[in-house]
Amino acid sequence: MTLILMIALFFYYYSTGGAALSPYGTERIIAQPVPGAVEFEEPKVCAVDDPRLNNSNATSEIKAAIDACGDLPGGGVVVIASSLVVHSASLWLRSNLTLRVEGKVVGTASGYGNRTDPSNSNVSDAPLVYTRREGVMTWAPAGLVNGGRCIRLKDPLVGWDDCAAWRTLENVVVEGRFDGNARGWLAWDDKTQRPALFDLLWIDGLTLRGLSVRNSGYWTLHPTFCDNVRVANADVETTGRNTDGLDVDSSWNVYVGRSRFRTGDDNIALKAGRDWSGRMVNASTRNVLVEATRFGWGNGVAVGSETSGWIQDVVVRDVVFEGTERAAHVKSKPGRGGGARNITFENASGLVQNAVVLTLNYGASSKNPDTLNASSTPHIDDITLKDLDLRAIGWIARDEKKDHYAFFECSGLAADGPRPTTSALVPIKGVVFENVTVRVRGFGTPWSPPLQRCELCEFRASPNTSPPPCSSSSFFSSPAAPQPPRTTMT
Repeated sequence: MTLILMIALFFYYYSTGGAALSPYGTERIIAQPVPGAVEFEEPKVCAVDDPRLNNSNATSEIKAAIDACGDLPGGGVVVIASSLVVHSASLWLRSNLTLRVEGKVVGTASGYGNRTDPSNSNVSDAPLVYTRREGVMTWAPAGLVNGGRCIRLKDPLVGWDDCAAWRTLENVVVEGRFDGNARGWLAWDDKTQRPALFDLLWIDGLTLRGLSVRNSGYWTLHPTFCDNVRVANADVETTGRNTDGLDVDSSWNVYVGRSRFRTGDDNIALKAGRDWSGRMVNASTRNVLVEATRFGWGNGVAVGSETSGWIQDVVVRDVVFEGTERAAHVKSKPGRGGGARNITFENASGLVQNAVVLTLNYGASSKNPDTLNASSTPHIDDITLKDLDLRAIGWIARDEKKDHYAFFECSGLAADGPRPTTSALVPIKGVVFENVTVRVRGFGTPWSPPLQRCELCEFRASPNTSPPPCSSSSFFSSPAAPQPPRTTMT
């Protein structure tokens, strides 16, 4: 039966040109901005307000309140009183529930100590669960706040998604202050064994509102296999490797607005599964709007590199960068498959290191021709850059393995090497510049950073784009393969 299912998925994937459905198997597109969770007029209220809980472990009390107020037809609200700072191990939400933290919740799973020691609550308070890490289904520590949960495994196991049945949720709201207290996890060498702070799987109707989140040990907000997601008025601040702010993973109909992200890695990342596991799950991310949001330190909005299920129909608009690494970053690499298409960055301003980076060679020191086959070759198409007014400082280091071009780097995929599996070149297609201005620090002087580089990139630019993308006056390396002719937008 498993083999038949795998064959059916294989033929479906290619018969649709790789256009994956939502996790729920539908093609429902909700008008933006999406509403998020349904909220109830007269919900039951379950209070956690005993003053004796202040600065103590309240895991059992919070769990009891969630159980009492969750899954009710008329809805429920768990309120943690404003007078309390409570500590908690991993929590699992329920449907038709609002978790309102008027005080503060501090995680107890700080990540210090040895995983094999069952008495070490710093680790065991985040028990192992079946989840998704960096686009692959696997076992990993639970988050502080969790959504759906695998309740039955497949027999036999298949490797790409071993869960046969999930407990799914609907209409979930989370608001208030959270401190992950998870700095110990940053020292773990295997980053897939670090907990996402909010690991929110399988929720249809999710609202994250008025969140203030600090001290994550890995990805911070991680909606996965979700639909109708609304993130508003969030304030996320992290430091440390891989501490992304918001990772939207194989989810449809997502709105992010009026928020601020300052993070140790991607401020916002859009993902859709990685490599073989991601292609077999084949769940896309689609219809995403990010607007009216400020980005401080961190990598800005990154599309990819986990593109196996496709990421499409994304708009990032009316945003401000305050010393962010990149303004527009779309990335994939050989082996991923899928890709990104119909991505728009519009009406953005501020200070960045690199303005625009589009690459099909992300994180690879050299192109690997053995992974270039029909299923694992990624694509990037139809990227619009409109009304951007940016200042860029670039990276002075001339390390070709890094994205360091101040204005524009666009790198398609070439099947070079001793044993190429395909002779096809894979350009990045349909890149459009319209009214884009990037002021580069020191441009035209001996200490100017390199400006731009284009390899296998098809683009057009309006006359009011400055500097002209990849013109003869630019400081960039010669392309490895002939470029298509440049045209001007009419």
